[in-house]
Amino acid sequence: MRLIDTHCHLNLIENKEDIIKSFEENNVNFVIEVGIDIENSFKSLELADNHKNIYCAVGIHPNESKKLSNKDFDTINILAKNEKVVAIGEIGLDYYREYTTKNEQYYSFVNQFNLAKENKLPVILHIRDAYDDAFNLILNEGVNEDLGVVHCFSSDWKTAKKFLDLGFYIGIDGPITFKNNYKLVEVVKNTPVEYILPETDSPFLTPVPFRGKKNNPIYTKYIITKIAEIKNINPEELSEIFIENAKKLFRRIKI
Repeated sequence: MRLIDTHCHLNLIENKEDIIKSFEENNVNFVIEVGIDIENSFKSLELADNHKNIYCAVGIHPNESKKLSNKDFDTINILAKNEKVVAIGEIGLDYYREYTTKNEQYYSFVNQFNLAKENKLPVILHIRDAYDDAFNLILNEGVNEDLGVVHCFSSDWKTAKKFLDLGFYIGIDGPITFKNNYKLVEVVKNTPVEYILPETDSPFLTPVPFRGKKNNPIYTKYIITKIAEIKNINPEELSEIFIENAKKLFRRIKI
């Protein structure tokens, strides 16, 4: 089975080079390293530039949106010109923790959402306890023609359908393997397979059977296998569909 991981944070893992070296033997085709702030976005691009099978996204996470200036957005705009940058992200709204005000998050989200439009790149959306506000903000700004993915989707099918109807993909992570996650199973059952992307969010959200340990992109096979079980599709066939999905959305991927 050829594997991909469309959302990871290798730069947050101490032994990242060992993990990257293991990609070939574990049949990892490519991964997307996702930025969370300015400094981390630079590091994400550096990692991508140094490894053929790593692409990246650059962006400022909603929890990092305090006291941002035009200079910050100008920096993201400059980084976005690099061919190894396949998306703007992760950006969005997060009401779970009060690291920043809602107004600061809106300001960050809107500016970066429009940068994605300007650079003709998709967005990687981080949404937590804020799906309605994020959806309405996207409608108010005008849907990005290059669309994007709702990373680590954690709401219900009704909400998923709203984003799918706009053309967005749904990112499915380790929690799909957790026991009794009926809500997410329903989302996977109802979402067309052509609009699902496998993610690990490494080093977070480790799937069963490694839950409790640090996650890494190799474990995407457990996510793909669980989705295949839910959708009643051969896992190897499904992994090939996911590769095509990723290449369709993240058009700069050339592998």
